[in-house]
Amino acid sequence: MSFIGLCKFALLAAHVVTSIATPLENRASEELVQTPAGFFPKSNVHAVPDGATVHQSPTESAGVLQRPNSTTTSRRALQSGYVAFTNWRNAGPSPISFFGTNWHVPPIPSTWNGQLLYWFNGLVPDDFNGILQPVLQYGVSPAGGGQFYSIASWWLIDNNVYHTGITPVSPGTFLQGQMTLTGTSTSGGVTTYSYSCTFVGYPGTTISASSTRVLNRAYEALEIYTTQVKSDLPSGNTVFSTINITFQNGQHPSSIPWEAISDPTDGITITVLSDSGPLVPFSLYIRVMGILELVDKGTSSKS
Repeated sequence: MSFIGLCKFALLAAHVVTSIATPLENRASEELVQTPAGFFPKSNVHAVPDGATVHQSPTESAGVLQRPNSTTTSRRALQSGYVAFTNWRNAGPSPISFFGTNWHVPPIPSTWNGQLLYWFNGLVPDDFNGILQPVLQYGVSPAGGGQFYSIASWWLIDNNVYHTGITPVSPGTFLQGQMTLTGTSTSGGVTTYSYSCTFVGYPGTTISASSTRVLNRAYEALEIYTTQVKSDLPSGNTVFSTINITFQNGQHPSSIPWEAISDPTDGITITVLSDSGPLVPFSLYIRVMGILELVDKGTSSKS
């Protein structure tokens, strides 16, 4: 499932009737690659040099590509795409200025079938034609990789996907995926929002992006591709902790009514246990083929 397909599903689940997707652009002759935002033409995926900023202007055309309805080259025993995720929309006047999530790198899966696994938190605009995300991956993505874990930051805007280089990480490594609104400016009645996305302590994973769209939707997600058997997923528990959302006015949401989407057919489920504010813990449980992942928020600290 592509990111746009994911967003359609999420909105339908929330009983929101709206048109959010643009027509699929058919490029049958061009190779498609699997990014954390779905399938894209290889020529639309770009590595970002250190220190560079990716800017989206209001004159650029929208239109995120979806995965075409082509047959797969190998049988998949498990569903592909965004198989377990939560999302929440900030409807208040002050934009999200910080979104952080902590977790540890899981164990190496016991089998290798060319699977590609992504874990991330992300920020998305209302039109769903973009996503900013610090991503942990296992497998080979357009950014690189192999039979090991690595981290990178990604920025999808309209028809293009940008990424940093990957940094290998070992099982058990503590990760802090963070996105920050670094500034806003207005010219000619158009407001531009500048963001930074990184894993703390890994400067090579930092990407800077500016957009005329405010990123006001928060996501936590597990995404999988070419996963043949249960053992293609890591065993044990993965804990996402200290999920922190801060607004530009310095306040925190009093509650976060996460919308949870699961893949119960494959035994992959996510359950919101509490949606309390920043000083009261809340938790999300993700059960992946018997693997229990706990996502919990305990403080309003950025550390």
